[in-house]
Amino acid sequence: MAGALAKLGHTVHVITSTQDSGQIYKDNGVWVHRIHNRPFRPIELSQLKYSYSVARKIIDINCTFDIVQSSEFAGEALWYSYTKKYPVVTRLATPFFQLRRLNGRFFCGIRPITNFMEKKQTLRSDGIFTSTRALAQTVTDEWRIDRSRVDVIPNSVDISRVIKLGTSKPIPDTLKGIDYLLYFGRLEERKGVHVLANSLPVVFEKIPNISCVFAGSDYKYQDCSMRDYIRKKCSNYLDRLIFFDNLPQDELFPVVNAARIVILPSLWEAFGFVCVEAMALGRPVIASSGSGFSEIIEDGISGYLVEPGKSGVLAEKIIHALNDEEGLKGISEGATNRAQDFEVSKIALKLISYYEKIIESRLEKCGNQ
Repeated sequence: MAGALAKLGHTVHVITSTQDSGQIYKDNGVWVHRIHNRPFRPIELSQLKYSYSVARKIIDINCTFDIVQSSEFAGEALWYSYTKKYPVVTRLATPFFQLRRLNGRFFCGIRPITNFMEKKQTLRSDGIFTSTRALAQTVTDEWRIDRSRVDVIPNSVDISRVIKLGTSKPIPDTLKGIDYLLYFGRLEERKGVHVLANSLPVVFEKIPNISCVFAGSDYKYQDCSMRDYIRKKCSNYLDRLIFFDNLPQDELFPVVNAARIVILPSLWEAFGFVCVEAMALGRPVIASSGSGFSEIIEDGISGYLVEPGKSGVLAEKIIHALNDEEGLKGISEGATNRAQDFEVSKIALKLISYYEKIIESRLEKCGNQ
C-alpha cells in the first residue's frame, strides 16, 4: 500500500523495527526508517520503549505529515498519540486478545498491559479502520467501542504481481504430475490446520489420486508439532502428504497456481491475504465462514465457505468440489474476477478518501476549540 500511495504522488514514510543498527533508505519511492529494537523482558516494557522510539522518530523526521497511521499491535503509536501534533489513525489488524483467544494455552501469556496499550491507542485515535466487518464487530464488542467509530476498508493485494510471480517459475520436481490440494500459511491451531488434518483420511479414501501439500512454518499443537499431528492422522496415507517450509513468493505462487483447490480452514480470520492471492491465480478456495473470508468469497460463485472447526463438513465439501469439474471451472472464473476488487490501486483511492475525511474532521474540531 505504501508503494501505491507513493505512485499517486504522496510522500510516504514507513517506520519499522530491526535488531541491527538503524537505517534510513528509499525503496520504490517510499522512505523507510528502521529503528533499532532488540526485545527484552518484561516484554511489555520493551513494547513501551519501542512505542516511545516510534514517537521520537516521527517527531525527528523533517516532514509535515497529514496522517500518522499505525496498527494497534503492541500500542506502537500509543506514545505518539499523546503529542496531538498530527492526526493518528489506527488500522486494526488482529489485537492481542483475539490472538490469545484463538491460539489458546499455547499462546505466550496473558499480557494485560499489552491489551491495555492496544486498546488505549485505538481509543485515542482520530480515526479507526479495519479490513472487515467481522473484525470491527469483534473489537468493538471486546473493547466497548461505538461501532460507528470504526470504518471498513479492505486490505489490498498487488494482483498483477501475484499473477506474474505465479507464472514465472516451474513448480518443484516433487509436485510435477501430482494432483494436489494446498494449504499455505502457518501450521498452527488458529489456522484450523488440525481440522484439515482430521478431514484428509476421508478425502484420501474417496479420491485415490489426490495428495495434499502444506507450505509454511510448523508450530506446536497438543503434545507434538502440527506436522506430526497431520502425519498421525494420515498414517495410512503418508505418501500423499508433502511439506514445504516457508517459501519465497516467487517459489510459493507457482505452487499455488498449480493446485486443484486451496484449503483455508481457519477457526477465525481477520481478512485473509492468502485467500485473495489464491483467487487472483484463479484457484478455487474452500475457506471458513463466519469471519473475514465471508467478506471475500461469494459462496458458490467465487469460492466455497464451510462452517469452521467441522472436519466432516470440510471433507464433504472437498470431495464434492473435486468431483464437480465444471463447477470448479466456474468458481475459478469467479475467483479471478472477485480478486480484482482488492487490487492495491483501487484500495489506495479508498484509503486516500478516508484520510481526507479524518483530516477534515480534525480541522473542524481544531476550529471549534
